[in-house]
Amino acid sequence: MASEQEVRVLLSQLQQSEAEAQAYEQQMELVSFSLSDIDNAVVAVEALSKPEIGKETLIPIGANSFVYGTIPETNRVIIGLGANISAEVDVADAVSYLTERKKKLTEMQGQFAARLNQIGSQIYALQSKLQAVQSQLQAEP
Repeated sequence: MASEQEVRVLLSQLQQSEAEAQAYEQQMELVSFSLSDIDNAVVAVEALSKPEIGKETLIPIGANSFVYGTIPETNRVIIGLGANISAEVDVADAVSYLTERKKKLTEMQGQFAARLNQIGSQIYALQSKLQAVQSQLQAEP
């Protein structure tokens, strides 16, 4: 025999699962943004390592804005390591580090997608159960 208490419990579980799914979706968006950022950094590092020293170029400053400047050093770059720590490395090491970080983020994105699919299945099962309980409650005299 179904009860209103059971409906409340199911609704609570459903809301919790939906909130968890939304949190994973937000995390996936952040990871996607980071992956795009890494791709842009790799392209920039490789492109900026090729000009002749002292040659004028456009340097991105954000928001699709650029300034003219000269690059005094083209075989070393400064990369962010996390926690506001940066290191000066050669171009090959920078590309290698960024590629490894991209690989880890891609794995994380896959894990998030798998968990999101599990939560989606949970949500579907909870919705089905909730409909069944509500139908049973409506059928009772």
